[in-house]
Amino acid sequence: MESIQALMQSLERSPQWRASASLRRILFLWPQLVGEAVAQHSRPTNIYRQVLQVSVSSAAWSQTLTFERSRILQNLHTRLPETQPAIRDLRFATADWHRMTQQSVPTATASNRQHPSWAAYSATPNAIVPQTAGTAFQQWAERKQQQLAHQGRCPRCQSPCPTEEIKRWGVCTICIARQWHTLHAQNRH
Repeated sequence: MESIQALMQSLERSPQWRASASLRRILFLWPQLVGEAVAQHSRPTNIYRQVLQVSVSSAAWSQTLTFERSRILQNLHTRLPETQPAIRDLRFATADWHRMTQQSVPTATASNRQHPSWAAYSATPNAIVPQTAGTAFQQWAERKQQQLAHQGRCPRCQSPCPTEEIKRWGVCTICIARQWHTLHAQNRH
């Protein structure tokens, strides 16, 4: 366990982790910094040479936000004072928008909110943005435990699983996959 802790401490000291941590904090607060409507059309992507790169959905948004950049920068420095020396300006471009929207976080629907992988996306609105790798892991582990505590159990293997899976197949996805694999193997012979 000491070697994992040493590795995490080494990771946290690296310049890449610090830049990534700053970007994660900015991403977390972005809707509050620019407003919900603007946040739907813009997303910070990188910090390069003290410039926060922001991808936007159109040239019109790029132009509009360029006019607002000093206000946004001041708001950023007020909300996250540690970014003041690291970020001196903002640049808005449409370059990565299409790629980013294809990788965007899914929206919470009744069916996917119960899925085990949803814990990766479901952060509480007032959650503290992790400052260290250990804190990030701890937050993830706590969310995962809360999620598993509220899930049903597969009647066959007793593993936690979404109730939607049990309603649909009568068992969890793993058990139904095993069942289909067995049927497929029997049909080949």
